[in-house]
Amino acid sequence: MTSYVMITLPNDSSGENAAATTFDKLQEAVSSPVQIATPKSLEVPKLLVGTLDSLMSLSDELGKIDSSVESVVKKIERQYLDVTGKDPEPLKVGGVPPNRFVEGFNWDIAKYPIRQALPELVQSILMGVGSIEEELKSLTVKCAETSQQLAALNRKKGGSLTMAPLEEVLTREVLSNVMKNPADLFVDSPFRSDGTASEYLRTLVVVVPRSGESAWQNSYSTIGADIAAFGGPNWKTMGGASCGSADGRFGSDYGGDRANMTGSPVVPGSSIKIFEEGEFSIWTVTILAGQYEAGCMDGDTFSPGNFKEYVEPFIKAAKELRFTVRPFTYNPEQMDDGKVETEELEAQLQSSTSVLIRWCKTHFGEAMGAWIHIKIIRAFVESVLRYGLPPNFVLAVLKPVRNKEKQVQAALCKLMNYDPSLHADEAEEGGEYHPYVQMSFTIP
Repeated sequence: MTSYVMITLPNDSSGENAAATTFDKLQEAVSSPVQIATPKSLEVPKLLVGTLDSLMSLSDELGKIDSSVESVVKKIERQYLDVTGKDPEPLKVGGVPPNRFVEGFNWDIAKYPIRQALPELVQSILMGVGSIEEELKSLTVKCAETSQQLAALNRKKGGSLTMAPLEEVLTREVLSNVMKNPADLFVDSPFRSDGTASEYLRTLVVVVPRSGESAWQNSYSTIGADIAAFGGPNWKTMGGASCGSADGRFGSDYGGDRANMTGSPVVPGSSIKIFEEGEFSIWTVTILAGQYEAGCMDGDTFSPGNFKEYVEPFIKAAKELRFTVRPFTYNPEQMDDGKVETEELEAQLQSSTSVLIRWCKTHFGEAMGAWIHIKIIRAFVESVLRYGLPPNFVLAVLKPVRNKEKQVQAALCKLMNYDPSLHADEAEEGGEYHPYVQMSFTIP
């Protein structure tokens, strides 16, 4: 960061060499007896003055506009540093470093016509910077959203087996270590080697704490002992002749309660340990998917009973015992989807970042140029209001030696034959008065 003080000093006369004489005095004031600042003379553009009222109104707004444009410049710089990391290529303005641009500033007449009324010129600059800020916001949001998606995906990958994407954990290679054809681990998989996918059984994937493996092995076949119904009607006592008739004794109204005997829907001996990592292991277990309640014949038409599903009740019962059933469908054609998603997000992020870096390099100079033009306008307006018409002053930027800022102020006051101690009543509230126009700022 480089610190500057932009100042204007009134000329003692209006002669041809008045500006040069004033600048020579300024240079001597900050150089003798020791160098406390390096001054650079800047061009004073012949801007349209307008009315005194318009200048005073514009003066009130220029301070806020100056800060607003500066914030855009700093946002671009900060965003550029955020996405480029350490030791990035320095940002430039028109192909030169920012300090050289400031110290050798020349008004861009083609871009900022000096014959335009000052309020309109300022608004034109402000609108251009506003468009830059909107573009920056759009590009930044796009990068941030992609980065957040990628981070969320990586967090899942780096998390425990209760959170990690199973498609990336239970790969073909992992499952092949358990069974030659991984699909054969899942009784309902259409990819089974024998081509038989069960309609009535389901193989679930369960995450078990390593400390609870013994409990799982000893109890998994009894989980959800009140889920599956094994009871049936006693047709001898209920009257065999009415078997299958539409007598209301079917479905949920079935007179012979099929749920008078219940048990776990788990197929005994079906659990297999297929993976372990950290504090958890993964097991498969096969359960009865569900069953139909009793139906009936209504004339020549059979009315089936409702299907009672067992998977969700089993998941709930397992969760109560700290066994987590994770959704997983084995599909060898989609096993690399998680990897593909990560690669796509990484490519999107790299592309968005590259676009943002190029954009920052291009628009930093535009925003920086607009900011310095606003400062020149502000210095011009303040100088006219302070020194009067016609405009007759020197415009310069000073680069103070580090920790010499107060000495620079004292030297300038001395140059203006001004003693701050004799003019304490002229100091603005919360600040101090200077007999010259001054604006301090820093650039990258």
